Amino acid sequence: MKKYLFKFFILILFISVQTMSLFAQDTLGNYIIIGTGNFRPTVADANKINENPVVNDSTKKLPVKGYNINSKKIVTGFNVSPITPAQMVGEPLTKLYNALVKIGFGNYTTPYGEVWYNSLRSKDNAYGIRMKHMSSSYTAKDYGFAGFSDNEISLTGKKFLKEHTLSGNFDYARNVVHFYGYDASLHELDKDATAQRFNYFAANAQLMSHYTKAEKFNHDIKLSYYNLADLYKASENNIKATGFVQTTIHKEVYKVNAAVDFYNDKTSKDTANNTIITLNPNIYATGNRYKAAVGVTAVMDNLDETKFYFYPKIDLSYNVFDNVIIPYIGASGGLHKNSMKAITDENPFVLSHLTMKNTNTKYDLFGGIKGAISSKIDYNARASYSSIGNLMMYVNDTKDLLANRFDVIYDDAELLNVRGEVAYQLREKIRFNLSGDYYNYKMKTELRAWYLPQVKITFTGNYNISDKIIIKADLFYLDNQYTKTYENMDTPKEQPVATQLKGMFDANIGGEYRYNKKLGFFININNIANVRYYRYSNYPTQRFSAMLGLSYSF
Repeated sequence: MKKYLFKFFILILFISVQTMSLFAQDTLGNYIIIGTGNFRPTVADANKINENPVVNDSTKKLPVKGYNINSKKIVTGFNVSPITPAQMVGEPLTKLYNALVKIGFGNYTTPYGEVWYNSLRSKDNAYGIRMKHMSSSYTAKDYGFAGFSDNEISLTGKKFLKEHTLSGNFDYARNVVHFYGYDASLHELDKDATAQRFNYFAANAQLMSHYTKAEKFNHDIKLSYYNLADLYKASENNIKATGFVQTTIHKEVYKVNAAVDFYNDKTSKDTANNTIITLNPNIYATGNRYKAAVGVTAVMDNLDETKFYFYPKIDLSYNVFDNVIIPYIGASGGLHKNSMKAITDENPFVLSHLTMKNTNTKYDLFGGIKGAISSKIDYNARASYSSIGNLMMYVNDTKDLLANRFDVIYDDAELLNVRGEVAYQLREKIRFNLSGDYYNYKMKTELRAWYLPQVKITFTGNYNISDKIIIKADLFYLDNQYTKTYENMDTPKEQPVATQLKGMFDANIGGEYRYNKKLGFFININNIANVRYYRYSNYPTQRFSAMLGLSYSF
């Protein structure tokens, strides 16, 4: 087959060449073709190739081998140029003056003078002295001479150590009042016959730490002494040591308060000693929304006999919403010493020989809600219920002919107190506080809680106009009070009766004009409504009174 195909191919090639030559000539010539041999053209059978097509992938897969990177540190140099720190230019320090003098004069022949002298700024120490005098020659209509005199002097000093402050002070006061609560139309008495004078000496020393690390044991230790004596040979000595130690462990604050309080009271009739020892450990915990204080107060009292008391100390609060609503609950209690000084500071018209008992608040359960309505307004609403042993009250001394002095009596009581308070402050420009209290006493023996009002409302305000004019206001209201009197005195049918004293409202206002940083003028007006009211039976207060004065710094 291959041989025949080859011959056929040669024949076709030859014919093609000749044909091309023929066309290439100008004239067509004659050709004679002579064939020799035998030839039979045949066509062979076709054979089918039974092989499938195969696609060969020309992409070669290279084997992946592991490799390592050998790092090499290249040392480079970089010089940092120092930047000059920015400096804040603060406001210049306010110029301080060593001394301030205030003098004034008011109606009822009321001179006033007060002097302060203090050291200037120092990192090492501070010291100062204060002296005051104020007196009046007021005489209430139909009553005795009601003049008074207050004289005070105080020395203070502080030494600033590395992490402590050592401070101390000495105080002296001489206060004179008169027992003017009698009917002057029936008794003509010289003012010296009704005078009462108190001489007060006091000194204390204190050491306080200022550790910045909370885990350290911060402490405050104070030792104090005072002597109080009156014109009728009654006196009181008090030595008191108080202090606390505080540290922080795992975000909780541990604090222990302690006190030793010794009193010695002498009168023309008796002498009494009293020592009160108090220990009060507490734990304070604070979270994102809650605050908790838990502790206990242990007290030993040996006034008449040695007694031990234990009081709870619990205060829990939870911030419900962004300091706007903070409900709180708690429980407390304590022992209060009714000292000669505490009593005469509140009511100087008492007898010199008083029966002293300590008031025992067995428990005080309280709860309420507080918060800030805005950045300027805070509020607090609170209710409490307490059980009180030996609640102290004043009663007129009916044994004396004039009945112009007061004795003290004691009774157990249950007390419900509801209090509301709103405070507003706009920077240093406007500031006021309004508070109200409702008291409901349930007495065990006495008819009433003598001289203790059922409703008390107070308002204080301050308005500063460009630090040039300052206006102050002070208003208060006390509801009806009751005093203990007797029917059928000095007879077998003698019975106590509750006599009502009308409620009282008083409004006081003061203003100050600062001419410059050294010189200023002030005016104080008390009892603007010119109303006579009685804080105690037969003791009317002054009516309208005013005082003008000036202040000078140098």
